[in-house]
Amino acid sequence: MTEHHDSSPADPVTVTSDPEAVAEAHKVMSGMDIAMLTTVDSSSGDGRLTSRPLSTQVHEEDGDVLFLVRGSSAVVSDVRAHPNVNVAYSSMKAWVSLAGTASIIEDRALVEQLWSKGADAFMEGGPENPDNVVLKVNGDTVMYWGGSSLVGTAVDTLKMVTGKGDQEDPGPTVVELP
Repeated sequence: MTEHHDSSPADPVTVTSDPEAVAEAHKVMSGMDIAMLTTVDSSSGDGRLTSRPLSTQVHEEDGDVLFLVRGSSAVVSDVRAHPNVNVAYSSMKAWVSLAGTASIIEDRALVEQLWSKGADAFMEGGPENPDNVVLKVNGDTVMYWGGSSLVGTAVDTLKMVTGKGDQEDPGPTVVELP
């Protein structure tokens, strides 16, 4: 099932599947490391959403992202029970919301390939530890706004909030990913 990003009908949003838009979304996301991954909390039984920070290991050109996680963690339990997730990034220049489906990859070679000093600081036993696995989010859609510069994003935000200015900024872009 494809996730769609909705906004108010009054909000200007560009929706596209143009390969150039996919490339631009990748460029904006690639400039950000820490993501907030939102899952359905599998332990609550009431559909409560839970977000947690993860460091992105890989931003793939088609919009997919990879993270290193512990196989015994709550995030893995959540993904196995409810694979539909959202990945959010934010910086001073842009924000990104990636909707997709997550899966767990238990591939020692891939874990070793993605391993870094940062992973060493947060995960035990190194890449050979079978509890260290890859969480991959296959993106369906990505909504992003900004990315050019801090000043440009601030000016565009002010124009949208106040309704003043030349309104050249078309607002957020929603990209249907391949």
